[in-house]
Amino acid sequence: MKGFEMKDYMGKNILNILEDKYAKKTYQYCREVMHAEFGDNVDYEIMDRQILLCDATREHLYKNPDPVKYVCGTRPLLDKVVDDTIADCKTDREKVLAIFCYCRDLYKSEGGFGGYDLFMGGTEEDLIKKHEWFCERVSRLMVSLCEIAGFPGRLIFHIAAGHMTCEIFFEGKWGYLDPRCGLFYLWEDESFMSVDEIIKNRDMIYKQNEYVKSFHNPYWDFEYRQHRNYHFCLSPNEINCFTYYSLTDADTYHFNWVNHSYTDPNRYPSLWKEDNRLAEFALMTLIR
Repeated sequence: MKGFEMKDYMGKNILNILEDKYAKKTYQYCREVMHAEFGDNVDYEIMDRQILLCDATREHLYKNPDPVKYVCGTRPLLDKVVDDTIADCKTDREKVLAIFCYCRDLYKSEGGFGGYDLFMGGTEEDLIKKHEWFCERVSRLMVSLCEIAGFPGRLIFHIAAGHMTCEIFFEGKWGYLDPRCGLFYLWEDESFMSVDEIIKNRDMIYKQNEYVKSFHNPYWDFEYRQHRNYHFCLSPNEINCFTYYSLTDADTYHFNWVNHSYTDPNRYPSLWKEDNRLAEFALMTLIR
């Protein structure tokens, strides 16, 4: 595309690309809420590197990625988790789904806190030790563990829905996975669907077999999550943003622990107001 520059579709510049007034407000307030929640921390900082999925970026986003550059032994605890998790796996799909299930069930493991959020932020090792289950951090962990296993990955921020998932490159294509809710979608030939493919073929959300349903996290009602994906996260009106996250870039992020904003009386009133503004404009973005 003549005059195309990727930076124009990244981070704060996404505001200049979005034409719908509700989408603009949704993206603006999402950034404000994320910064109020996380501060200058990894789970907010990724927003400056995310790329908007749109006609101009689709070809770039869905090309084959470069091989992972992670050097085994760099993060010993993570290496061991991956080795133990995929030890009995024979195929790439088995490896990816084993890591997927590990991340999905981490909050239920012995010593976990049942979904209570001790703090936000933290390294991937911290997420494992505190038995993480919040979407942005579980997805970050899955992308990281898959990288160690040799699979490139990226984070997907469904801006209006306020949810984060991921895509992993395996079996020759990008596949969408939601490790918090235990969701993914398959074509009739059993190949994994990408975010872009699901958006263009949303009826496939309701055509999944019992095998796919068996991976769903029972914490949520399956039909509710399907409905939410159809009308929110994977709607054509959603603002879907992609971030290539890698352990090799760890020195460019901050991983300090952050107290939960709603427990801080000095931050709660303004954050509550921002959350309500975000919810209002997000709904208008999705139903327009």
